[in-house]
Amino acid sequence: MGLFTLLPFLFIVVFYLAILFVILYLIYTWVNKFIALKQEHNDLLREIIKKMDHN
Repeated sequence: MGLFTLLPFLFIVVFYLAILFVILYLIYTWVNKFIALKQEHNDLLREIIKKMDHN
């Protein structure tokens, strides 16, 4: 009988942990995308500066 009283609580805990992991995953992917775009921006600026120096 004790397992049946804990079962709804366990489902709620698993549900909230799943939501937490999804949120953390979305933050992780957003930060990685932001860093990649920033790196690409820096590379493009470097190329522009090199081309301006050659002229």
